[in-house]
Amino acid sequence: MLLAHTDPDEALEEHLRQTAQLAREFVEPVDGSLGRLAWIAGLCHDLGKATPYFQDYLKGKRPKGDPLTRHSLPGALFAAWWALEEGMSHEESLVLFLAILEHHGSLRTPWERIPPDLLRGKWPRGTAWEVLEEQLKTLGGPWGSLAASLQLPDPGPFLRGGYKDAIRELYEEAEILLDLGSQGDLGRHYRLALLYSALLDADRRLAARRPPPPEPMPIPEKAVVDHAQAKAQGQSPLGPLRDQLLQGVAEALNRPLDRLFPGHLTLTAPTGAGKTLAALRLALALRERVYREEGFRPKVVYALPYIAIADQVEAEARRILERAGLEPHRHLLVHHHLALAPNAKGPGREPREEEPVEEALLLRETWDRDLIITTFQQVVRLLLGQSPGALRALHGLARGAILILDEVQTIPAEYWPMVRALLSRLPGRVTVVSMTATQPAILPHAHEVAPPLEAPPRVRLAWASSHTLEELAEEVAQKAKEGRSLLVVLNTIREAVDLYRRLKGYGLPHLYYLSSHLIPRHRKRVIGEVSRELSEGKPVVLVATQVVEAGVDLDFQEGYRAFAPLDNLLQTAGRVNRHARLQEAHLWVVDLEGGSEAHIYKTVLLHRTRDILSPLLKEGIWDRDLYSHLERYYRAVEEGISRSQSDEVLEALGSLDYDRVSGFSLLDEKPTLPIFVEWDEEASQLLKELEETLAKGDPWERRQALRSLYPRLEAYTVSPLLRRALKNPPPPLLGREDWRHVPREALESFYDHEVGFIWEMDQFL
Repeated sequence: MLLAHTDPDEALEEHLRQTAQLAREFVEPVDGSLGRLAWIAGLCHDLGKATPYFQDYLKGKRPKGDPLTRHSLPGALFAAWWALEEGMSHEESLVLFLAILEHHGSLRTPWERIPPDLLRGKWPRGTAWEVLEEQLKTLGGPWGSLAASLQLPDPGPFLRGGYKDAIRELYEEAEILLDLGSQGDLGRHYRLALLYSALLDADRRLAARRPPPPEPMPIPEKAVVDHAQAKAQGQSPLGPLRDQLLQGVAEALNRPLDRLFPGHLTLTAPTGAGKTLAALRLALALRERVYREEGFRPKVVYALPYIAIADQVEAEARRILERAGLEPHRHLLVHHHLALAPNAKGPGREPREEEPVEEALLLRETWDRDLIITTFQQVVRLLLGQSPGALRALHGLARGAILILDEVQTIPAEYWPMVRALLSRLPGRVTVVSMTATQPAILPHAHEVAPPLEAPPRVRLAWASSHTLEELAEEVAQKAKEGRSLLVVLNTIREAVDLYRRLKGYGLPHLYYLSSHLIPRHRKRVIGEVSRELSEGKPVVLVATQVVEAGVDLDFQEGYRAFAPLDNLLQTAGRVNRHARLQEAHLWVVDLEGGSEAHIYKTVLLHRTRDILSPLLKEGIWDRDLYSHLERYYRAVEEGISRSQSDEVLEALGSLDYDRVSGFSLLDEKPTLPIFVEWDEEASQLLKELEETLAKGDPWERRQALRSLYPRLEAYTVSPLLRRALKNPPPPLLGREDWRHVPREALESFYDHEVGFIWEMDQFL
């Protein structure tokens, strides 16, 4: 009996049949034309395991890594030949070939995988092609038996030379893609990505013996309403506005279903109006309506720009589910690069020992829950086909989902055309909800679901009189001594540390600092302490960088914001008089000498903001009135940005050039250096676990252990810019130059518990 796996033994024939069936079930509801391709892909993906070389490997008679045991290429080539023999298009043949070829790796650029030497009968050394003919010589008998059992075409013509015809056809199709340029088709990318997603997920599930989970008890569509009513006790003056938003969303749900699902929606509401609850109300109720009328429940994917906000939305979702009498872990999944595996210990996470690491990783890769909370970065990775882990979720998303993009204005403007194109061509049945107080036109022809809201004027924006940090420190200290709580947001860490040190000199008793140079554990502590002291009416002063802008639920009496793009200014304004308890509050816009904003933000954003705001800030303008200028601002921004980065990504996808997008990041990331700060005994224990894990002999076991350990290490890790870190570099972490370590005995040389990583010693003397 030919085997697909051992421990326990699994017959190859049965594995191929089951994979084909499951892959077709995954993809057929999304695109019926892909059903046949998925069936062929499933039947062929592991045909290469029929060689005696691979069978010997399973029995321990050949070493791991032996070139003759590589098994993806023979099956990929046979599937492409089969498709051509059936009269399918060259594109379908190539899509099949690539999906199978890469099912143990990542999607790769086709003309890199089909080199021209093949047409001259030369088999590139060091690749799977080098041993192909030797493998094919052994497959006549095994493939003949499998063909009879699985109803495959007779492999004889293929083995006698048909494989060379298939190679030539695949090469020519890849060459056509190479010449497409801007004429590429996103539909081709999505077809390949969907087929790959379905095949990969089916194969991995069956190998791990994990079928799709049964559907749990549905989340009541009234769960959010019940939670909001219970939460309303002691509510702020914005309570009526929040009620109005929830009611408006409920009324929007009565529209014809084809205007709501699938489709593009916007949910535009002022800061503090309760957009998170409104979005969940919309999504969960729409989910149940789709079930009543269409017979299935789409999953809800809630995506945000930052990790810190994801944690807050997760906490809110847990409270909603618990109030509804449900167990959150059966319905809720948090998936981002810091997400803890369900059995990992960490702050605020209940260990779940009954779920092994492999099951936890499966859930995170397949999004097998009703409600998934993730980040924009993860969603874009999925849509671009950047990694197997991300792509496994694509077919599930396309089969039915409500994708909420919260704080969508934080997506860099130069990528708006790319995101717009990716969402517009997204296959399957997906409703995309763009949600923010400051709505850029990312979704074309979207329907608004929020009612017109008359928010009270809460914050008056005006130019500050201060132009230096010295002047600003004196002004802030004076107001703090008068008993006011103040938020000060500056553009650079250097400025923020400088101001914080100056304010310390005034002896302010409730002074805090927040930036990305603090380890996440300390950032969370600062936000918690600031929130508590604000609720107690204390004159808190928080000096922060942009990390406090979006989604952080803090409410100050007054604010200062270094000059920045318009939407950043409005986001900071959302942390001042957030609950409208004051008759009047101010956000002073500080035009600091030196123009540090130019080092942080794109020039076009700053110029458009200054053009619009300069005259308005002279007299002062209410936040409510400033929203009316946003459409003009976003239009001017989009006219001024370069489309080159978006066009380059879209062109690459249209020609299946995945190598060109492999390093793409939605975040404008400069080189950083991760630094593990051994702050306390728990950090020391984590370091010990890391050392033990790296010493594991079995690579698979080591990799699985690391994947569950890394998120816990992140709580103690900062990632300053590389150029800063190298000014005061800590020693390597366990010999790794690319990850550094601040030992407990050297903390004072590298880390300050108030302001974080020390990168310029003179700041701390």
